[in-house]
Amino acid sequence: MAWWVLFLSVLTILSYLSDVEVLTFFDKMKVPFFNASILSILLLLCTLGILVRMISRQKKGEKERLRERIAQLEREIKL
Repeated sequence: MAWWVLFLSVLTILSYLSDVEVLTFFDKMKVPFFNASILSILLLLCTLGILVRMISRQKKGEKERLRERIAQLEREIKL
């Protein structure tokens, strides 16, 4: 997760520098069929990657909590 955030931070800095016209070579790179720069598309993809990872981790945590609860209930039944 830290790598995603680090990469996203670098892309955000590059995007900012491109917006203030410090880095002009990113303006020439456009994504076909979109009216967006390559940095905007990369920022979107990184953000989606982080979102998918967060959702999958949350589901994994829910499954672990349910397994713990089932084990606890089974112990209570045996008593």
